[in-house]
Amino acid sequence: MEKKKKIKWLIKLPEKADIKVKVGDIVEDGQLLARVKMKRIESFDYSFIFAKLGPERLEELNDKFRKSMVSSGDLFCVSGGLFGNKVCFPITGKFLEIDEFGNLKIEKEEVDFKEIMAPVKSSVSKIEKGKIVLEFKASEIKGEAIIEGKVWGGVENEVINKNSELESELEGKILITDNLDNSFLLKAEVVGALGVISKIKGKEELKSKLPIIYLNEDNWMDLMNSVDKVGKILINSRAGRLLLVFK
Repeated sequence: MEKKKKIKWLIKLPEKADIKVKVGDIVEDGQLLARVKMKRIESFDYSFIFAKLGPERLEELNDKFRKSMVSSGDLFCVSGGLFGNKVCFPITGKFLEIDEFGNLKIEKEEVDFKEIMAPVKSSVSKIEKGKIVLEFKASEIKGEAIIEGKVWGGVENEVINKNSELESELEGKILITDNLDNSFLLKAEVVGALGVISKIKGKEELKSKLPIIYLNEDNWMDLMNSVDKVGKILINSRAGRLLLVFK
């Protein structure tokens, strides 16, 4: 296991995020960093009308309205000549495109907000358009991806191998196990585990949605010798590494 080193953690945000911290702040694990207004893309099938316009006219309309704010009831186009069908925008939002299947796509802002939280205790080192950069110290353990993914979680400081041991206390945590049976992993998902660390690779094709990383014997022992001091773990199985943030 590598010694603790400074880690930079990038959090991407949309342009209009309501940022709640400033550069130099020390933020706690789970502290609110920003609030983001939720958006939803609505798709409306007007293929029966747009088929009459032809590709050149559709491209003109895409160029004219792309990324423009449009209002419900405003005229979008007229098909079939002077007395053809009028097409009006069905909702208010940002026009995205008419796709190749004749769907009119509009991005609509929701009333609800998504809250972006700090994954670990850290310092805010940079805030720029579209991103917040956090800094913290962590140790790294190398591993090998079994199922790719990236997730932060707390950790149980013991190996769990039996279905009967999979309880609600695992919600939001990383599971350490020698059991890669599909039924066991499915129950782990159900109780709320977020990822899996194992010292075996398993013998069957895994159907789990959880990120799973394999550690060799030496790295497994490094983890087990320090896990009781760990507050948070990042599994980044795609990159083949664990980050251990200590309490």
